This record gives sequence, structure tokens and C-alpha cells, in this order.
Amino acid sequence: MIRWGSNTVLQAATTNPERLPSRWIEIAAHPQFGIAARQFAANMLAIAYEDRTLAAVFKDAGHYVAAMSAAYLDTRGGLTLTRLRQICAATGLLTANRAGALIDFMLHIGLLEAAPDQGYRTTTAFQKAWCRHLQAALAPAALLDADLAPFPAALDDPALYQQFLGIQASRLYALASGPDPFPSLRASFLHPLAGCAILHTLALACTDDRFVPIESATVPLAGLARRFAVSQPHVRRLLKRAEANRLLVHLGPSRRAFHPDGFPTIRYHYAAHLAELIDSGRLVLRSMAEAQAAPIPELADA
Repeated sequence: MIRWGSNTVLQAATTNPERLPSRWIEIAAHPQFGIAARQFAANMLAIAYEDRTLAAVFKDAGHYVAAMSAAYLDTRGGLTLTRLRQICAATGLLTANRAGALIDFMLHIGLLEAAPDQGYRTTTAFQKAWCRHLQAALAPAALLDADLAPFPAALDDPALYQQFLGIQASRLYALASGPDPFPSLRASFLHPLAGCAILHTLALACTDDRFVPIESATVPLAGLARRFAVSQPHVRRLLKRAEANRLLVHLGPSRRAFHPDGFPTIRYHYAAHLAELIDSGRLVLRSMAEAQAAPIPELADA
């Protein structure tokens, strides 16, 4: 697990593609990748704006993983405090104690409810919200794989939703258990409150339609704080850390741009999201095709 102080530069901002999964490189090279990456960022901001409970669990990587893990465990009939603490801590994105505290948080905002077996279950409202979130994430992924075009709408089927969630979560747990390819990005944007949303905002403001960095953009600190319900000092610290890690450049009052050394890290971060969504969707489609092609067992002779 990466540990960092407020002024620590965790790595050179440059990313070595040879150390990344080949699928991420393939997705980043897709002709439509830039459009898909920007649409992914826009969709994540829009779904959080529309649903304040989702906005609450999108606050940082720890909140997100706890909510995803709750949804995942519930589909397997085993959402308990012990299991949630274990599975969240194994990712390295939050501690077992914090995962336990987030149970109370999710109960408070109506995502979870107590179950008769002394465990928990996700509420119907949360299940529908999480499905909408996955559909919003999959829509840009379908731009890169035409076979996925009908898939987001198909997630309204509870069985398909549960299958996709199980595959996606399992793959993300496996990735989280390995070396972190982007520690400076995690420290700058994924761990701090509202960091993920601020990264999406910067991705839209500081790139063109092809997801290529532009010279500069106006991104007021006060506007970010107000929009994402965090303090201005908090946003200032977050942006300063991103600058120290060569992900961002401060060009003047409210004027910012992506650092040329650090932008490849951000690019591959979005490619990783889209690659995992595509590959998870493909696995579900393959499973469906195999089930349809399986021969019907003959009835035993009377």
C-alpha cells in the first residue's frame, strides 16, 4: 500500500507502456479512444450530479470500493461487516477499519439496510443507482467495441447485472492486488475527497475533443470546491500535490493545464477503465453465447 505525505513526489510522472497490460495500450491507441475517454468523464460527472447518493460514494477511491464491494457481496448473499472489511482491505485502497466505518455511512444515506441474518443488504434504490452507474460507464466503452452497443440497456435484467458486476469486481480486485502502475495519480486524485470528480473535470476542461491536452484552461479553485462540496484549502492541497507529481501545471490565476510528462499517466488511467469495462462485458457476452449454444440434455428413457 502506498503511503505518502502532503509534499511527497511518489514517482516520475512518465509512464512506461511496457509495464502496462497490453489491453490498456491497445485501447489507448483506438481511433475513437479520445471521444470515449471524454464521454466516460462526462458520464461519471453527470450520473453523480443526478444522484446525490452516488455522488457521496464517488467521493474517493475508498468510498467507491466500499460501495462496489457491498453491491458485489450482496449478489452473493454474504454482505457482512467482516467480509466487507476483508475484501476492501485486500485492495489496499482503504483500511479494514475505514471499510467498517463506511458501513454506517452507507446505512445513513440509504444504500444499505440491516438484514434478518444480522448482516446487511443493498436497498432497491442502491441496486438501481449502481446499475445506472454501470450503464453510464459502459456507454463510452461501446464506442470502442460495437458488440457492446446493446449491452448497457440489457443490464436492466437483474441476472445480467449481477453477472457483470461479479466479473467486473473480481477483475478489479485482482488488479488492485498487484503493483500500482500509477502511484502518483492515486495520491493526487484517487485518495483525496472529490479527487476523482476533479480529475474528470480537468480531463474535460484541459483537453480538446480528441482528448489531447490544450495549452491552458480556466478551472477556478473556488468553483471546484463549491461544485464538489469540499473546502478551498482541500482543493488547493490536491492541486498542489498534482503539480508536485508533474500531472498538472498552474499557469496563473485559475489557469491550469496538464503537465506533458504526466498526461500519458492520465491517458492510460482512462484506457484502463475502458479496457476493463469492455473485457468484462465481453466475458458476459461469451458466457451468454455458450449458454445458448449448449445442447439440451436428452430426457432419460422411461
